[in-house]
Amino acid sequence: MKKYKFSVLSTILSTVCIIAVIIVNQKIANQYLLSDGKTRALFGIIEISQFSYKYYFSILGLLSLIVVLFAFKEKEKKYLIHIALFLSIISNISIFIQL
Repeated sequence: MKKYKFSVLSTILSTVCIIAVIIVNQKIANQYLLSDGKTRALFGIIEISQFSYKYYFSILGLLSLIVVLFAFKEKEKKYLIHIALFLSIISNISIFIQL
């Protein structure tokens, strides 16, 4: 376990980030469904004002990406690095794209 600590840490950070973004996106979707027509037309402004904390999760995603670079440097197992890198990229993309 100690030998693969960077890959595992990156995977954990990415997973936490993805779960947090899913929870926030679910709250956004629920609020959108409860809004009326005029509010839906300007929902982007409401989303930015009320759910701007979602973008702080990008810190976790970028930290995960940095940790993957340390895993490359330490020459950990390739499949663990690939999984960690994939999750890191998905976590960073999921923050800025609404699913």
